Amino acid sequence: MRIVFLTANLLLITAGGALAQPPQPPATTPPAVTPPATTPPVSLVTPLDQVPTLGETAVGPAGSDTRPFDMSGPRLWATGDYLLMWYTPMRTVPLIQSVPSAQVNNSTLSGVTTIFPDNNNHINFGAFSGVRASVGANWDKFGVDVGGFVLERQTQSAAVFNDGTPFAIARGYTAAGATAPTSLLVSFPGQYSGGVAAAAQSQLWGAEANVRRAWYAFLSDSTDLILGFRYIDLNERLAIDSPSYFPNGNSLDVRDAIRTRNTFYGGQVGFASRIGGTERGLGFEFTTKSGLGGVAQRAELVGSNTVVAAGVADVQPGGLYVRGLNAGTFTRDKFAYMQDLGIRLTYNFNPWVQVSFGYSFLYLSSVMRPGKAIDPVVNDSNVRFVANPTPSDLPRPAFAWRAEELVVQGMTFGLRIQY
Repeated sequence: MRIVFLTANLLLITAGGALAQPPQPPATTPPAVTPPATTPPVSLVTPLDQVPTLGETAVGPAGSDTRPFDMSGPRLWATGDYLLMWYTPMRTVPLIQSVPSAQVNNSTLSGVTTIFPDNNNHINFGAFSGVRASVGANWDKFGVDVGGFVLERQTQSAAVFNDGTPFAIARGYTAAGATAPTSLLVSFPGQYSGGVAAAAQSQLWGAEANVRRAWYAFLSDSTDLILGFRYIDLNERLAIDSPSYFPNGNSLDVRDAIRTRNTFYGGQVGFASRIGGTERGLGFEFTTKSGLGGVAQRAELVGSNTVVAAGVADVQPGGLYVRGLNAGTFTRDKFAYMQDLGIRLTYNFNPWVQVSFGYSFLYLSSVMRPGKAIDPVVNDSNVRFVANPTPSDLPRPAFAWRAEELVVQGMTFGLRIQY
């Protein structure tokens, strides 16, 4: 019926055009009678097979209304992102303290202030710069990709040395059997000078490999289903060195060092959705990946104290925080959950180049960090460099797993190129 209707309309249009022709001027001689043409005149109307039918939209050249960064192919692509990230501060005991000189002779110290880390005993590493890159290949509704990221190694440190005035320098702990926190005085007015140097270091990196499949698009222009493998590596260390120097030339140096490593291995599943973003223009992308697996946790604790008397060095194992039961290497495997989230605003210059600005969030449910590996309770009754120990028979410090969550989040600036 549609063809009959269109044919009738075309005939009416043709007839109307013929009737609407302007009249010809009269000829000086009677025109010869011309027999009717046996062939139809040339038509200027679009053939029926080129007329759009109801519900169809005429489009321009092939590909002009496509979304070139969707799952399609064959196609090769590569992305690179600059990362500016922040993550969960490291918790620890008071590593460097100040004690007013007038209070150092009191049995119960007052006015003690923590110099490092902050008053909440959190070491905040600030912003981490990093890079993320990935490469992949797309076929018709199917693709693969591999990628990874690395954040710079960041260090937070502090060092304070003096002769005990106007304040003495100390290290904080809790003596076993005592009810109040204790401070080990590293410098003392009129008796010896000294100080504490403490440094914390952290680095995070990871890698992944995925397969992708075009999936049902709900509230988006296109959606990819993601299935893959994820690896995350967090490597951190904390070192404290507190030398004291006496007028007679003798010295004492107490050192503690803790290093931890957390490596997550697991499978992940997720999806990536896109809105907008044709060959040229703005678009929006949302990606989420959830992973389950195991995290291999490792903690290495080393401590020592060195007494130099009359030029002779006497070295013993055991610092202030690392000695006895908690000295050594400890390992375990822990079940963990991972969540990766990304939101990006994109702009396509053409079908081959895209830039983006976005937000990235990474969560890992269990990590062991150096500050939490420190047992704040120390039985100082058998520590040779503590002058007035608190009597106790508690076997402390002792090692215990004190895992916590890790949250990494920040901004991303990206470039994608495809061919």
